[in-house]
Amino acid sequence: MRSFECKNCGQAFKMKKPPKGIRKKEVEDFKSLQRGDCIKVVGGSGPYYTDRDGEKYYMVDRGKYIVEYTDNEGIHAYGDTGYNYLYMGKRCPSPLMDSLVRSPCKIMLLKNMPAPRPKKRLS
Repeated sequence: MRSFECKNCGQAFKMKKPPKGIRKKEVEDFKSLQRGDCIKVVGGSGPYYTDRDGEKYYMVDRGKYIVEYTDNEGIHAYGDTGYNYLYMGKRCPSPLMDSLVRSPCKIMLLKNMPAPRPKKRLS
């Protein structure tokens, strides 16, 4: 493990390079997103299905998405798996089935990140 300060005196070592990584910020108001913004959906969030044993299966794939547009309850976006609707409304039971729960996705706004390209489908 790399140390960033001296164990004896506590003085910080000068770092040669800035830390690598993606700068990300949690999105508080999804309606402020613009077309072309790159976002990341955090795993374990969004609408989910609950089976008989109480196990949750999330309906939205985690990963990077490019915002197309937003509406009152969510985000229309493209990711590695194609088009997705990211629900951002209040948590509530789904009107379709008792075992579905509409829950908001947790999203992060990514900076300095290349946009994901949707996979081409063979015709």
